[in-house]
Amino acid sequence: MRRFVVCALPLPVSIAALPSRGDAIVKLPFDTQTFAVTLRFAMVGFLVLALAVPLLVVGCVADERKEYRDAAVARVAKSYGRAQRLAGPVLVIPLVERYETSEISTVEQYLFLMPERLDVSIDTRHEMRPVGIFEIPAVSAQVTAEGHFAPLDMPALEARFGALRLNRAMLGYGVSDPRGILDAKLLWDEGELRLDAGAAPIDDGLLAALPDAAAGGSFSLSVSLRGTERLSAVPVGDRSAIAMQSTWPHPAFDGRSSPESYEISDAGFNASWRSMELARGYSGATVARADHFFNNERMDVGFSVFEPLNLYVLVSRSVKYGVLFVALTLISVLCLELSTGRRFHVVQYGVAGLGLVLFFLALLALSEHVGFRWAYLGAAALLTGMISGYVRAATREGPLTALAAGVLAALYGVLFVLLQLEDFALLVGVGVLLVALAMLMWVTRGLKAPPQATAEG
Repeated sequence: MRRFVVCALPLPVSIAALPSRGDAIVKLPFDTQTFAVTLRFAMVGFLVLALAVPLLVVGCVADERKEYRDAAVARVAKSYGRAQRLAGPVLVIPLVERYETSEISTVEQYLFLMPERLDVSIDTRHEMRPVGIFEIPAVSAQVTAEGHFAPLDMPALEARFGALRLNRAMLGYGVSDPRGILDAKLLWDEGELRLDAGAAPIDDGLLAALPDAAAGGSFSLSVSLRGTERLSAVPVGDRSAIAMQSTWPHPAFDGRSSPESYEISDAGFNASWRSMELARGYSGATVARADHFFNNERMDVGFSVFEPLNLYVLVSRSVKYGVLFVALTLISVLCLELSTGRRFHVVQYGVAGLGLVLFFLALLALSEHVGFRWAYLGAAALLTGMISGYVRAATREGPLTALAAGVLAALYGVLFVLLQLEDFALLVGVGVLLVALAMLMWVTRGLKAPPQATAEG
């Protein structure tokens, strides 16, 4: 009779030639402990890849909710006014026999003359407009523009640009979304001029006929309007000064140039710009179509209504870190296994991984109602408690449960810090990965390479 001693593994074993008599002891061509650890690492890798699919679904849900929010913004903008860009006032004089012809139309061109001096003051107030569960910021503004036009040198202008229709001279003021205009008043040399809106050649703005444009003069324009998302003004004067005051505490200054000076506080901001003729970027006498001049977005300065804690941006960023977060958590649990000797079932790994994915969905759902910070705290506390309770029920070991809760809390804390950082997010993220690698090196330091197959007779 022969007796074989073989490790109980459901794998085929190749056995060398055995002696004809006596007992044979067959050794497997690998170390079973090393193989088991390798198998568990492969299992964790497969779970991380599998959980990337529901993470992708959560990302799609976040994008869909952002589209709902954008639709709410568009709904407010439709009735309240979109982003407002203010340009002028400028003198607008039609050119004789100067047209731009295309396949479908012939458009008259105009000579735009900039004011010698322009001082603009814009005082804005914001309010939150509710649309369903969303709060959309809207801006109302009181605009005052004062300045002066020098007398026209008609011989020099006609020698340069051709004959002018001076009898049709107008004072034009561009407003990108005229639906937001509430009231407007224009004074020219102390006399009030009648303003028209939506009239050719400036469909988006205000126009007033000038009785004697060649003599020049001073103007004072006041406009009440409202809008959303952004407010800006074009420094058209040879010497322009623009001052803005607002109750919005989170401006994102943009446009052609940054403010010369500004102050920002919780109560709002004050900002001012100054521009000279040489820095304006275009001539004081410019020929163009009216719609082309007033719709040039590269000439303005102003601010956008920036929301520093835009929950959809933060949730999308958190989902992008999701695979890394899930991988670090599952590897941390595997390191706990290797260091404590306690084993978890593969199904338990999968259930815990699904809980980690549901954290991001809970974060999205809660943040729409209570804000991102409280939503993150609530979702992190909920999932940490659930997963820690699951570990407790599976192991009946208090120290291991406390250790698992501590690891989860630390990882949630690191993820929150990464979401708040801009310039240092990469540095902190690499630091976390290095710490995880060091921990993995420590717990796997005792693994041995598989020995060669041997047979003893």
